[in-house]
Amino acid sequence: MQPPPPPAPQPPSAAPDTPPDAGGAGSPQALSREIWKALAIVFGGTFVLAIIQWVLPFTASFMQVGLALILLEVPLRLALKPSASNDPRPLWLRIGPLARGLRLGGLTILLVFPLFVAGFHLVYTQLLERPSDWDVARLARWSEDLEYAPSQACGRPETSVWTQEDQLWIAAPRTSRLEVRLVSDRPLVASQLRCSKGSLPSPGALLAPGTDGVYRPAQGVGVFFRLAGATSFTLNIADEHGPISSDNLRQGHRSLAADDDGLIEGSRGYWWLFAYVLIHLGLVAYPEEYFFRGYLLPRLDTRLGTPRRLFGVQVGWGLVLSALAFALLHPILIPGAHRLLVFFPALLFGWLAAKQRELGAAILVHAFSNVLLAIVSRMYS
Repeated sequence: MQPPPPPAPQPPSAAPDTPPDAGGAGSPQALSREIWKALAIVFGGTFVLAIIQWVLPFTASFMQVGLALILLEVPLRLALKPSASNDPRPLWLRIGPLARGLRLGGLTILLVFPLFVAGFHLVYTQLLERPSDWDVARLARWSEDLEYAPSQACGRPETSVWTQEDQLWIAAPRTSRLEVRLVSDRPLVASQLRCSKGSLPSPGALLAPGTDGVYRPAQGVGVFFRLAGATSFTLNIADEHGPISSDNLRQGHRSLAADDDGLIEGSRGYWWLFAYVLIHLGLVAYPEEYFFRGYLLPRLDTRLGTPRRLFGVQVGWGLVLSALAFALLHPILIPGAHRLLVFFPALLFGWLAAKQRELGAAILVHAFSNVLLAIVSRMYS
């Protein structure tokens, strides 16, 4: 009697379609805990930065650096696990070949940016009824510390100074009688600046300087200058007691203290645009893409799956949830409900990362989206 033949070998079962960069996260519960922990650290750290900025306004310029460090550090601390993909490097460490990122990012820019500009123009001219003035000269920008009014310019105990386009505003406390001297590269016209019931003052009657060149408005009245194409100025502000101390002289929308007692210097030009590109490539787009599209999106996809196909790319709820987290983070450091609108470009950034399986194109489009917004917004009054 012959022994029964051995069973025929079975073909190996197909390996499950593991989403890239699962990172060996282990059980679904462990992965969920890691995701929640990462979000708690990022949002908690950002709230701490916002509190520091509120208590110490002069630190506002450094808050983006702090946020970048948090976004870069969290994946390294929480996700040092072997990758489940064939590439041992997780997605957040992959920027990709420069040519491929430039090609995909450049094509996206050519397709999307004209649509954005057209939509922006319609919203501002038709809904907001703001006139447009597409003039390169409007890109000349005053020092960042001086630009835009503080949220509450009237009723403050300090003197507030800010610029906006061809305007210089000096709002006075109710109890102060200002003495203002302005030296500029062009002759300027001054007006009285009175606080109204709202949060911003309004220009009034013309104000002539004294024989010594000093403008002396009435008590509680500020000074408004039309800068008329001036590119620099030196401003000395005093009251009946002498030069106003730095602590009592605030400038720009962040209400930063002046560097010197009674003295503020301003200049404007186009160099800000070059610095803006570098900052938004390295300090904004890279760390934000590193965390939200390089770390969070693949982990959400691993946890929730990618059952749908969008323009040839497998996506799922991870795309939506990572974009939502990205949007919710934005109003913390710089408040404003309008900042939640970054949810929509975040969907595009996530799609690019999933399409390329690298971050190069997403970083490029993210950075130049910020630059485009900065340029276009200056073309509307």
